[in-house]
Amino acid sequence: MEQFGSQEWRAVQVREWLLLLLRFAITRDRKDEAAALATADELDALGQQWRPSAPSFFRKTSGEVCKAIVAPDDPRRIYILKKHIARIDDPQLRRAFQAAADIEQTSASALFRAKREDLWRGLPIAGTDGAAQSKPVRRNRQ
Repeated sequence: MEQFGSQEWRAVQVREWLLLLLRFAITRDRKDEAAALATADELDALGQQWRPSAPSFFRKTSGEVCKAIVAPDDPRRIYILKKHIARIDDPQLRRAFQAAADIEQTSASALFRAKREDLWRGLPIAGTDGAAQSKPVRRNRQ
């Protein structure tokens, strides 16, 4: 029975950690980042006699996610944030974090579409300029 209560408490702590990361994604306030990192430390230390010297899952993930949130030019940003979002079970929390982290506007597919649209910008449209039109090539069959 005690183990069930422990598991329930851990689930509550994990949800609190996710909410703290969401709060940081919204505010970008260093105090909110520190709160998420402190909760991550507590989660990593559960069941251990001492605190780990090296970052474990929650601490490492928190550091990566927080850095990705504030670094829009980081090439790994989208990968890190999408990986984190995929771990969130609650659909509402997942959508809220996705919106707060502003992933949709900077997704790889959106960047690809924007680059593709720019590819042809400035070139004459076929059929509007004599140079852009070409006559079909006829081949003689012998």
